[in-house]
Amino acid sequence: MKFIEKLLGSPTGLSKKTTKSAKKKFHLLKAVYEMDKASVNDLMKRLALSFPTLNTLMVDLVERKYLIQHERGESLGGRKPNLYQLNDNLFKVLTIEINRKSILIAMLDNNCNILNEPQTYQFEISTDLSELPAFLIIVRRYLKEHKLDLDLITGISISMPGLVERNSGENYTYFYEAGFNLEKHIEHEFNKKTIIVNDAKAATLAEQAYGKLKHRKDALVIRLDWGISLGIVANGEIYMGKDGFSGEMGHISFVNEGELCYCGKRGCLETLVSGTALVNKATKDIELGIPTLINSKFGDKPLTPDHIIQSALDGDQYAIQLISELGSKLGRAISLFMQVFNPETIVLSGSFARSSMLMITPIQQQIQTYSMSKISSGCSLQVSTMGPNGQLYALSRHFVNSYFEERIGKN
Repeated sequence: MKFIEKLLGSPTGLSKKTTKSAKKKFHLLKAVYEMDKASVNDLMKRLALSFPTLNTLMVDLVERKYLIQHERGESLGGRKPNLYQLNDNLFKVLTIEINRKSILIAMLDNNCNILNEPQTYQFEISTDLSELPAFLIIVRRYLKEHKLDLDLITGISISMPGLVERNSGENYTYFYEAGFNLEKHIEHEFNKKTIIVNDAKAATLAEQAYGKLKHRKDALVIRLDWGISLGIVANGEIYMGKDGFSGEMGHISFVNEGELCYCGKRGCLETLVSGTALVNKATKDIELGIPTLINSKFGDKPLTPDHIIQSALDGDQYAIQLISELGSKLGRAISLFMQVFNPETIVLSGSFARSSMLMITPIQQQIQTYSMSKISSGCSLQVSTMGPNGQLYALSRHFVNSYFEERIGKN
């Protein structure tokens, strides 16, 4: 990022002409990054710059290795245009995906090249600050094991479940204490710019930038893991809501006088449709002696959603039934959200994506039963193909996007 900083730096002693040129270059880099790969013609239209002006900026940025020519683009006739993108390693982002029972950490650059292999650590998140020291120890352990120099790291980008405030980075669900700001605390601990985003928003950004939602304007991403959450794309933008709390579908009441949810409400969708709900039911059934291979396969380990998913994929009848029933309940919920948002695409994301073959049919049956055909017929149901590193790609992109937005806002 030090290369990027040199573009603007301190305006003291710089002429107005030099400062103006630097700002144009900064806007140009932001535009190229947002477009992923951009031609000169695309950039002229987007930035409203003449060819001579843009060409001068481009030549300088290429010579200084901020931009590289990637490949030639498609052409409707004549010579194919040159495509440009940001050079590798301008940003080096420590990406951290915090889940309820684990942490995934990796170092990525601005083009989502994995610089240090992702590593998973077992970890159970707490609603209070009791497990925060353990989290910080894990991050420092990763840095030490991979011999990473903090001075060479641009910043830290974190996704996690819970109510994450869009501007302050406070999480009101996990690692919460009145007057405590998690984002600022981590910044202070590592002396690095830190950005925290809700996990469903990160999953949605991953699909929008690299997955099933490219060129989609109205869509939903359902992230099903230990919990369940919703990402919303409206008119091509990720919808955050006033405070950033949009998409808390797991805490909509679906059953009167139902099971108590950790949020304090009863009958929340998450008590019916989530990895937690699945594990709770399987644990009770196994104690009652229901026939299943789950116990013999994983009986010496704490039961997880992945154990049930793997058992189902291996042909265990009980596990298949559990996931099919979960799909049916999820389908009912999806049909309601279809009616509200009228999306063109719905993407199933999270750890349950790999068991989608067992869930799609019951989901579709519920959609046909409870959603208006005019709405449901125009919506495609997709399964994420992002893989285990998809969230990390989104975190790298989110950090770079936020950096550009912040710097342009300041200048």
